[in-house]
Amino acid sequence: MCFSFPLGTLDNKCNVQKNSTFLVSNGCISSTPVEITSCSGLCETSSIYSAEANALVHSCSCCQEMTTTKKEVTLTCPDGSNISHTYIYIESCGCKASDCSGQSTSLRRRRRRL
Repeated sequence: MCFSFPLGTLDNKCNVQKNSTFLVSNGCISSTPVEITSCSGLCETSSIYSAEANALVHSCSCCQEMTTTKKEVTLTCPDGSNISHTYIYIESCGCKASDCSGQSTSLRRRRRRL
């Protein structure tokens, strides 16, 4: 799902965000913080009138992962055993084209309040 913002707020372009946190899975936890990544930022969205189509042409893109790798971390369980856990690490983010027409009216109303 993509969100639109006024043009004046486009200083936050789509890119990788990094955060260190302890990974927890099935009650087991990493012994040190692990770098977790996400994609965040703004991409272009527009509605332009087309005389040829006699309609508005919508163009949407969302900030999403472009390349990922799998990383492995050892988690320690409450009984003292260790397990290996694989997670997805985002290497790069970018704006990917998406379908503008599939959004509900309620979603459009919520966006205006942001």
